[in-house]
Amino acid sequence: MRATTVGIISIGDMGLGIAKLLQSHGFRVVTVTQGRSEHTLTRIRAAAIEAFPSDHELVVQADYILSIVPPRNAFVTAERVAEACRQPETQSQRELLEDVNGQPGRSPLYFLELNATPARSAEETAALFQTQTQTQTQDQDQDQDQTPRRSVPNIFLDGGIIGAPPTQRPDGSWKKPSVVVSGTVENPTPATFTELARALNVKVVSERIGAASTLKLTFAALTKGLTALSILSFSTAEREAVLPELLAHLDEYSPATAGLARSGVVGMSPKAYRWEEEMRGIGETLDREGGWDGVGERVYGGIAEIYRTVAEETILGQERVGQRERGTSVEDAAQIIAGRKDYKGG
Repeated sequence: MRATTVGIISIGDMGLGIAKLLQSHGFRVVTVTQGRSEHTLTRIRAAAIEAFPSDHELVVQADYILSIVPPRNAFVTAERVAEACRQPETQSQRELLEDVNGQPGRSPLYFLELNATPARSAEETAALFQTQTQTQTQDQDQDQDQTPRRSVPNIFLDGGIIGAPPTQRPDGSWKKPSVVVSGTVENPTPATFTELARALNVKVVSERIGAASTLKLTFAALTKGLTALSILSFSTAEREAVLPELLAHLDEYSPATAGLARSGVVGMSPKAYRWEEEMRGIGETLDREGGWDGVGERVYGGIAEIYRTVAEETILGQERVGQRERGTSVEDAAQIIAGRKDYKGG
């Protein structure tokens, strides 16, 4: 029997960590190279991830597809995959491959939307994957000569990733984030889904699409929200030359807060560009699901602006995970952000 094939879009920091984790558990990991940067292509080659030139080939080969992209790219990524699923020849080509669950026909393709987007977006994305019968005219001169074709049967799961990318410990075990999903899984649950869930630390939290997105964003509201408040506090204290005193008082009177604030500010630089849109999604979630009637948008719209400022108006926006030069201490990050008005870009 062939290995279960998992497509990952795309191979960023989280995608790369998940790819390596899955490879270590015997999964075949594939991705798409179309439109990817040279930096990402280098990552793909270094990790020995099999790459396809198109979404169509990915859909034909994959049993599961994980979407792990910046929130602003989530819907358009799903549209691309859904369109590949609807192409008339896709299902027939999928049927040429052995089914990994031992079924006589190819099992449905699972699409896991694992991006930090609000429940409303998850609901809209789920609608893209509703299987429809498509009719394609074979001969334009004979209007009655039509051949019905099925698009790929799909199962859509809404989700999110809580925690840092997977890393392997010296003893060979893995430190994993939590992958929360919601939606309806086949009954009985396919053996390959159980294996994937065990490898990835997947938790099905609800059958309702949008529930996992809400869980992810309400978690991020606390963690990344605290980091944003820390950016405001530390940079202001730096401008007034009292940052050392602020840090000392945090260490003495609120050490837990001090630890979270320090690690958050130091770690956020390479991710700030992603977090801007995520913060706006949190605001929408608090208003729409939490009934806060605009409070969420006002609060987290402001926090989104903090991360946009870091990403676009300071040198910290040029930082990459694994290639850090600036902002590796609270003092350096605060100094850079406090002096943002003097940043010339480049």
